[in-house]
Amino acid sequence: MTNSRSKGRRGETSALHLLESRDYTCEDMSAGRASCDILALKDGIAWAVEVKNREIINPREFRKQARANAKKGTRWMVMAKIADTRSWLVERQGQRPCVWTEVGG
Repeated sequence: MTNSRSKGRRGETSALHLLESRDYTCEDMSAGRASCDILALKDGIAWAVEVKNREIINPREFRKQARANAKKGTRWMVMAKIADTRSWLVERQGQRPCVWTEVGG
Protein backbone atom coordinates (compact mmCIF):
# COMPACT_ATOMS: atom_id res chain seq x y z
CA MET A 1 0.00 0.00 0.00
CA THR A 2 1.39 3.41 -0.95
CA ASN A 3 1.94 6.16 1.61
CA SER A 4 -0.94 8.27 0.27
CA ARG A 5 -3.23 5.25 0.29
CA SER A 6 -2.21 4.44 3.86
CA LYS A 7 -2.83 8.05 4.85
CA GLY A 8 -6.26 7.92 3.20
CA ARG A 9 -7.12 4.67 4.95
CA ARG A 10 -6.07 6.11 8.34
CA GLY A 11 -8.28 9.12 7.61
CA GLU A 12 -11.26 6.89 6.79
CA THR A 13 -10.80 4.95 10.02
CA SER A 14 -10.58 8.16 12.08
CA ALA A 15 -13.64 9.60 10.32
CA LEU A 16 -15.62 6.41 10.96
CA HIS A 17 -14.76 6.54 14.68
CA LEU A 18 -15.71 10.22 14.81
CA LEU A 19 -19.07 9.51 13.18
CA GLU A 20 -19.72 6.64 15.61
CA SER A 21 -18.87 8.92 18.55
CA ARG A 22 -21.68 11.18 17.26
CA ASP A 23 -24.19 8.31 17.22
CA TYR A 24 -24.03 7.46 13.53
CA THR A 25 -24.22 3.78 12.56
CA CYS A 26 -21.54 3.25 9.91
CA GLU A 27 -20.55 0.81 7.20
CA ASP A 28 -17.12 1.01 5.57
CA MET A 29 -17.73 1.11 1.82
CA SER A 30 -14.14 1.64 0.64
CA ALA A 31 -13.31 -1.98 -0.21
CA GLY A 32 -12.45 -1.20 -3.81
CA ARG A 33 -15.97 -0.37 -4.94
CA ALA A 34 -16.90 2.78 -6.84
CA SER A 35 -18.98 4.36 -4.12
CA CYS A 36 -18.72 6.60 -1.10
CA ASP A 37 -16.10 5.85 1.58
CA ILE A 38 -18.58 5.36 4.43
CA LEU A 39 -22.33 4.89 4.57
CA ALA A 40 -23.54 6.53 7.80
CA LEU A 41 -27.06 6.30 9.23
CA LYS A 42 -28.59 8.57 11.84
CA ASP A 43 -32.18 9.56 12.64
CA GLY A 44 -33.47 7.67 9.60
CA ILE A 45 -31.17 9.53 7.20
CA ALA A 46 -28.54 7.72 5.12
CA TRP A 47 -25.38 9.73 4.44
CA ALA A 48 -22.89 8.93 1.68
CA VAL A 49 -19.64 10.14 3.25
CA GLU A 50 -16.52 11.13 1.32
CA VAL A 51 -13.42 11.30 3.51
CA LYS A 52 -10.47 13.49 2.56
CA ASN A 53 -7.15 13.42 4.41
CA ARG A 54 -5.10 15.91 2.40
CA GLU A 55 -2.92 18.91 3.14
CA ILE A 56 -5.09 21.20 0.99
CA ILE A 57 -8.87 21.25 1.38
CA ASN A 58 -10.72 21.81 -1.92
CA PRO A 59 -14.41 22.03 -0.97
CA ARG A 60 -15.74 22.40 -4.52
CA GLU A 61 -13.88 19.29 -5.76
CA PHE A 62 -14.85 17.28 -2.67
CA ARG A 63 -18.55 18.24 -2.91
CA LYS A 64 -18.62 17.30 -6.59
CA GLN A 65 -17.26 13.83 -5.81
CA ALA A 66 -19.62 13.40 -2.85
CA ARG A 67 -22.66 14.32 -4.95
CA ALA A 68 -21.58 11.93 -7.72
CA ASN A 69 -21.14 9.04 -5.26
CA ALA A 70 -24.36 9.59 -3.29
CA LYS A 71 -26.86 7.00 -4.46
CA LYS A 72 -30.55 7.80 -4.76
CA GLY A 73 -32.11 8.07 -1.31
CA THR A 74 -28.89 9.16 0.42
CA ARG A 75 -27.60 12.61 1.26
CA TRP A 76 -23.97 13.53 0.73
CA MET A 77 -21.41 14.43 3.40
CA VAL A 78 -17.77 15.47 3.10
CA MET A 79 -15.34 15.07 6.00
CA ALA A 80 -12.02 16.83 5.32
CA LYS A 81 -9.23 16.48 7.89
CA ILE A 82 -7.66 19.79 8.86
CA ALA A 83 -3.91 19.21 8.60
CA ASP A 84 -1.92 18.90 11.83
CA THR A 85 -5.04 18.94 14.03
CA ARG A 86 -7.58 16.47 15.38
CA SER A 87 -10.35 18.47 13.68
CA TRP A 88 -12.41 17.92 10.54
CA LEU A 89 -14.30 20.31 8.28
CA VAL A 90 -17.70 18.65 7.80
CA GLU A 91 -20.12 19.59 5.04
CA ARG A 92 -23.52 17.90 4.93
CA GLN A 93 -26.17 18.30 2.27
CA GLY A 94 -28.73 20.87 3.41
CA GLN A 95 -26.73 21.97 6.48
CA ARG A 96 -24.12 24.61 7.25
CA PRO A 97 -20.46 23.53 7.23
CA CYS A 98 -19.03 22.93 10.71
CA VAL A 99 -15.93 21.63 12.46
CA TRP A 100 -15.91 18.38 14.44
CA THR A 101 -12.98 17.45 16.69
CA GLU A 102 -11.88 13.94 17.61
CA VAL A 103 -11.98 13.11 21.30
CA GLY A 104 -9.33 11.24 23.26
CA GLY A 105 -5.94 10.01 22.19
